[in-house]
Amino acid sequence: MMKNGFYVRAALPFVCTALLLTGCKTEGVSETQYVRLSDAACAFRGEGNSPLTIEVHANPAEWKAEALASWVEVTEVTATSFTVAVADNDSADTRKAEIAVRAGAAEQTIAVVQLAKDHVFPRYRCHPEFQYGTAMSPGGHYAGGFYSTYDEEGNVNQHPVIIDVATGAWTALGPYPNGLFRLFQTMCISDAGELVIACDDGCVVMTPDGNYFRLEVPADFTGLPKVSQVSSAGTWVGWARKNGSSCPLKWVDGVAAELPKPALNYRDEPIGDVQARGISADGRIVYGTTWDNLDFGMVYWDEAGEVHYVGEDVRYCRPVERPDGHGGTFTYNLCDGMWTTATNTNVSPNGKYIAGTYRIESLSADGSEKNERNYPAFYNTETQKTVVFDDLPGGGALSATSDGLGFTADSTFGPSSGKVVDIENGIVLGSALEWIESTYGIRIPSGYITYMPDSRDRFLGAMLFTGGPVVEGINWYVGPAR
Repeated sequence: MMKNGFYVRAALPFVCTALLLTGCKTEGVSETQYVRLSDAACAFRGEGNSPLTIEVHANPAEWKAEALASWVEVTEVTATSFTVAVADNDSADTRKAEIAVRAGAAEQTIAVVQLAKDHVFPRYRCHPEFQYGTAMSPGGHYAGGFYSTYDEEGNVNQHPVIIDVATGAWTALGPYPNGLFRLFQTMCISDAGELVIACDDGCVVMTPDGNYFRLEVPADFTGLPKVSQVSSAGTWVGWARKNGSSCPLKWVDGVAAELPKPALNYRDEPIGDVQARGISADGRIVYGTTWDNLDFGMVYWDEAGEVHYVGEDVRYCRPVERPDGHGGTFTYNLCDGMWTTATNTNVSPNGKYIAGTYRIESLSADGSEKNERNYPAFYNTETQKTVVFDDLPGGGALSATSDGLGFTADSTFGPSSGKVVDIENGIVLGSALEWIESTYGIRIPSGYITYMPDSRDRFLGAMLFTGGPVVEGINWYVGPAR
């Protein structure tokens, strides 16, 4: 629940904080001078705010707080605190200011943000009853998932749900008996509200009018396809089997076309399985994974349909000799490069950025074990350059916005938190939850961001959830206020 006067309380680290305090003890200075505040930033509604108390610990003990804007007032000053009050914001825009607190040579500032009067806060939604995921459409218009119930005779019935993100209205489909098709994972949803769910024999596409259909494959393919993602214009991508291996597919106006595979797999060996995983909202860029040896190497197809490895500028393969366990050796290709698994939101809406994990490989001293180091990384399809966040070891990148915000997870296995980064400048902006709170004024209980449409007023996230005997990953989403 948000308090009346503010929605952000960002605590500062202890004294002598780098970049902020100028009074730290140096040669020739007899005592440490510092300013330590209870809050780094505070934000207010457009009107009707209560004053906010800021605690101050400083040396020297005499300090002064000064508001650097006329609409911000410093009041009720004591030896260890002061309050911040703001006038109502009559403009149509959010406004920002600072308060400077000085003690001797030390200085610290507090960022003050006030929303416009008519600003309303976005809505957080989570549906843990949805089994195996919630999807958001590329433009953020719809979310969808499904849940199951049992009838009086113990039969399983499945209930797909399509949700209008702006209004919150549900369209409940079915129920469909488990014998018709066994649903087991939500894959994606289109901006027309078509919900794709994987089942035991391919995928089924549920439409808002209660009908459903399946996408076809070319004649020389076997079995039904897996559909992974869709663009705003309704171009689908996925894969199906051909000659015993997975082959990437792209459907335009319902007609499937096979995408080319790279000449070699991730380890520079003969290519095998390749699966198309995602497509940018504008339909320009498709990306996918090689599925040989569980390497999950990232590939992408450009606007001309040509295939490349993601992060070619940082990709490095080299042969090494490893013991074969029988007194001899065998040649093995160690490869550094970008990878991802089955995620389908790794490309920005405009196709400029592809998010993934940069993996560096090495061998143990005796050559028997392969070691890996993983880092979040983003590939720019326009410049063909990769930005690796080596200050976030162990994590991976999940998605990006068209203007260069990146979203990461703090672990490549069972993540529970993540970061927001400035891709082009290589800067970590902070934890995802803190960034959401400071940007949107809402508090998310846990998790990280997995996709954000260009509107930036809605987004999809994920978290670990304990609702029974096991911990599972579930999705949540934020929609615009209505």
